[in-house]
Amino acid sequence: MSRYTKGLRVPMGALLVLVTLSACSPTQELTLEPELAIPEEIAVETEIPTAAITFIQPTDCTQLLPATSVAELTDEGMVLLRGLGSGNPEPIFVEGQTPEELVGGISCLYGPPSGDDPEAESSASIIVSVAPVDEAVRPQIINDLVSQKLNIGQTNDGAATYWIWGDDANVPALHNTLYQDSWYSALIQPGGRSGYEKGAALVVAMRSNTSG
Repeated sequence: MSRYTKGLRVPMGALLVLVTLSACSPTQELTLEPELAIPEEIAVETEIPTAAITFIQPTDCTQLLPATSVAELTDEGMVLLRGLGSGNPEPIFVEGQTPEELVGGISCLYGPPSGDDPEAESSASIIVSVAPVDEAVRPQIINDLVSQKLNIGQTNDGAATYWIWGDDANVPALHNTLYQDSWYSALIQPGGRSGYEKGAALVVAMRSNTSG
């Protein structure tokens, strides 16, 4: 197998001092009332609930990407060519299942209408995939990604990323994001920075569309 608790400081008031002045003689002393013992501040612990995010596994490729992402791909001349829901029974890879399919997920191939040709190596293509993750398959997924010598990072929400820019000649761009419950990937041909950024954006879109 080639993403509280806050301490709110609430001031209760300054030290209250009552000063009583005698109005008859300037020689009389000032009389100070006893100080009122008031805590300077009290820390109030307020717990802010966070919504749990649950992975919703799509049943086919028509449920994987949001409509806005599909429309953008269509504007670029990319249509769904293979994968569940495409109407084409041919596999994504002629040699076998994708890594995501091997662990119970789905993969979807997008490309120009004439790109559905295994001999057309120069055709632009995008393969987006998602798979459920549990404790049984997670170590295997991590080992396979690490073995590819990909760059390793982390999303703002704590998920691990495994990626490579690739180039516009031979190496496709690849972006994987591994959550506790799911694995998303996008493989873009040709690669390079722009291809990689497109793939990373598609992974974010897939996560948004398959979680609730």
